[in-house]
Amino acid sequence: MIAVPAFNDGLTPLSASPILLVAGLLAGVGSQLQYVDHLIKSPLLSAGTPLVWLLVFPFVLGGFIGTTRAATDGTDASLIGFLTAARTHYLRVFLVTVLFVLLVFGTTIGLGIVGFVLGIGTMALGVINQMAAFVAGVISLLLWLVSILVVLMFVQFYDTAIVIENKSVTDAFRRSIWLVRSNLKSVVGFSLAWLALLSIFFVPEYLLQLTLTDAAPTDVLPIDPGIRTAVLLPIGIVLSAVGFAYFYTVYTAYYTRLIGISPADPKATETPTNNYER
Repeated sequence: MIAVPAFNDGLTPLSASPILLVAGLLAGVGSQLQYVDHLIKSPLLSAGTPLVWLLVFPFVLGGFIGTTRAATDGTDASLIGFLTAARTHYLRVFLVTVLFVLLVFGTTIGLGIVGFVLGIGTMALGVINQMAAFVAGVISLLLWLVSILVVLMFVQFYDTAIVIENKSVTDAFRRSIWLVRSNLKSVVGFSLAWLALLSIFFVPEYLLQLTLTDAAPTDVLPIDPGIRTAVLLPIGIVLSAVGFAYFYTVYTAYYTRLIGISPADPKATETPTNNYER
């Protein structure tokens, strides 16, 4: 059982390298940038913010994972080490992140089309039995959601495969799938726990999304939280920063433990390495 120790391992790199908290703060600010246009009302800012974040996030992520591993190993976990890891792996992390986004988008659309076709059958069933049609619709929605989550689970280690094991873009996905297949029970348990605990840190962001929609908060929640956007935004940044910093150290620690207990990948094309190019 390596999932529980990985959550304990998440504290060691944070105490050894404060730069990880700074990186977490950058990630926290970046996660809230999507709401800036609601406050400033700038179409240019609204269009440019996601693009800028797509370019910056791989740099932060590569540096974060590399520095976390360095702090765990007791090597260079300084700002220089962070920048070196970020620069060394930036291009591959950027490319694999773009492919990951396209994969998720394509999977969502593809499964959505399948769901639409099934929905036509559900409508026909509704003429005969409305309750059966409702149950079929709920099942179809759950299957769509579970299918997307399964895809995400199998390819989730693409970034750590690049930074920790120096994999290529295509080998990163292959390595992730191999590790998940070889440790399915452990990965499923870890992923569910990791996602559930991380979601707690994003509660202010969920509330912020409610305040920015046309629906009233009481249409979604039984009570109106009555919290202003100006309050939720900084709270969301702080909690997102802490959540990102801790849970991505846990994520990296789990990956390190995972590759330690996994059998060799017979299709591996690169020699794993933990050293950065200087």
